[in-house]
Amino acid sequence: MTPTHSRPSPPGLVAAAAACALLALPACRSRTPQGDTGGRIDPYRTTAADRASASASGPAMLEFSDQVAESLARDLASIDRIRSTPQRVALELGDLNNRSNTPTADFEMIQHRIRGRLLQSRLIRDHFIIPDDPQRMDREQQRLGGDGATARYSPDMTYVLLGDFFESRRQSTRRYYFEFKLTHLASRELVFSQSYDLAQQ
Repeated sequence: MTPTHSRPSPPGLVAAAAACALLALPACRSRTPQGDTGGRIDPYRTTAADRASASASGPAMLEFSDQVAESLARDLASIDRIRSTPQRVALELGDLNNRSNTPTADFEMIQHRIRGRLLQSRLIRDHFIIPDDPQRMDREQQRLGGDGATARYSPDMTYVLLGDFFESRRQSTRRYYFEFKLTHLASRELVFSQSYDLAQQ
C-alpha cells in the first residue's frame, strides 16, 4: 500500500494561524460573531440621558466610588489606631447626608459598590470585619428559625463609612461636592476622608 502524504501548508497560512492563536490579533477576532448586546452599554460612558438629567452624572459617580475604594484600601491598613488593634475591627455602612437633588438611592449604590470593592482586598479583610446590615440579618435569622439578634460590635471596635453630598446651582450650571469619610464610632475621630468635585451644565 502506497503511503499518503499530506500537503504541507503554505508558510503564509501557518504564520496567519499562529498570529490568530497566539497573538489574538484584532483582525482575526473581528470575524467572530459578537451577538446582540441587548442594549447594554459601558457604564462609564456618558449618554444623552446623563447629559439631559438634572441629577449628578452617573459615570462620574462610578469614577468617584472607584477612587474612594482605591484610597480606602491603600490607606486604612496604615492608620495607627487600626494597626495597633490586636483584633479585626468592624467597618459598617453609615448614614448618607444627601443635600442634593440627586436621588439618595444613587449614593446608596456607590456606597455599596465601595464596600464590594473593599471586600476584594486581602489587606482590608486582614484588618476589618465588614458586617452586613444588622436588621436584615436579624430578619434572616428569624426566618431560619433562630432566636435573638445577630452579632453587634463594640463602639470602640467599630468604624462607620459616612457620606455627605452637596449641590449648588447657578442658572444652568450645577456644582457638586461628594465626600466619603470613615469615623471611629466611640471617639467620633475622623480617620479617613475622600472628596470629589463635579461641575455640570
